Amino acid sequence: MATMIAAMTTTAVFSVILSSFVSDAKADKRDAAAMALKRAQETLKSYVSSQPGDSTYVPGSPAGHWAADSGAVWALREGSHDVSSMVASPPLTVAGQTAASLTYTVVSYNCGFGIGSAPNYETACKRVVFLLTYPD
Repeated sequence: MATMIAAMTTTAVFSVILSSFVSDAKADKRDAAAMALKRAQETLKSYVSSQPGDSTYVPGSPAGHWAADSGAVWALREGSHDVSSMVASPPLTVAGQTAASLTYTVVSYNCGFGIGSAPNYETACKRVVFLLTYPD
């Protein structure tokens, strides 16, 4: 009887310890995801300019292009952009699992400053939505 009680107690303790490790790993991924999103948002802010075509005011090479963006277009160009290279390392990407991905979509709208011409709509206000997926 004592052996059975000891076995049940040991099983319960190891279950709690294992759950703690799994929970810590998920929390690390959530923290890394939050930091990656914050870094992407802060980087994208530097592409907002009163002079969209002037390389003096627009970062990147060529001017206005974000190196992390696989599309090699202006960082605030209308449409979807893939910056998954920002999340291509652990803890968000683990060997043998589906890679993490980070994309953002830019939508232009007229907020009183004009809109410019397609596809950049340089003088339009921009709405940006980020999407981050990673293996759990």
